[in-house]
Amino acid sequence: MRDKLIYMTKAALRWLYWLPADLLQRRSRTGSLTPPRRISFVGRGDGEQAGREFLGHFVELGGLRADQRVLDIGCGIGRMAIPLAQTLGTESYAGFDVGRGMIRWCSRQITPRHPGFEFSWAPIFNGKYNPFGRVTATEFRFPYPDASFDFAFATSVFTHLLADEVRHYLAETSRVLRPGSSCLLTFFLLTPESEAELAAGRAALPFRHSVEHGLTTDRHTPEEAVAYRVADLRAMFAESGLEIRDPIHRGGWANAPGAPSGQDIIVARRPA
Repeated sequence: MRDKLIYMTKAALRWLYWLPADLLQRRSRTGSLTPPRRISFVGRGDGEQAGREFLGHFVELGGLRADQRVLDIGCGIGRMAIPLAQTLGTESYAGFDVGRGMIRWCSRQITPRHPGFEFSWAPIFNGKYNPFGRVTATEFRFPYPDASFDFAFATSVFTHLLADEVRHYLAETSRVLRPGSSCLLTFFLLTPESEAELAAGRAALPFRHSVEHGLTTDRHTPEEAVAYRVADLRAMFAESGLEIRDPIHRGGWANAPGAPSGQDIIVARRPA
């Protein structure tokens, strides 16, 4: 009940706060693929900038090619799909998310312009993003056949999953990837360097409460943000049949020098 009340309150406040800006944006950018902020609960920063940033990471770090079929795990309101639509071929993208309103917007606005882009709603329970969900993340099977994608990614998804959910999502990612294909996934990782930043109070997030294999920022709603120990996460990847491609790219959240992004980035491969 607590999760539902918090979610509904935040949703109502977000709707009221962003409605005027969304109405002005709609008038000034008629026909554009600019998602309304009032129904998006994914990410606090500039969605367009994040999309452009990660498109670069998909290509440069993950090896994404324009002829590959892509899976967007936790696609949100299309902040990655929109820039990808400008570079990928037809019948090339599928995304799913727990946010029904966001999936509805993507299906109505992106798919008519790019018929090869398909979006699916996932009725998964998550204390932060969908307290009304009917199935757990560990029960949810990605709605795609085995070995049906050449590249998969998840940006700021595993950062909101508990350990059993991480294991299951990694196994499902491995299942839907074709042999020899890659994925790019973001995490908060506990390393000697990041833990030193946490201890000194210099990290962007205050991970201080214990969960299995890591720490969370919120003992009541641990899905708020979760950080995992690298050694434990490596074992989870190995169990799922995914091989991590070193080096792991450390994130700016813990002040890593030269960090390519705010979160830590892992690129992994399903062996051929």
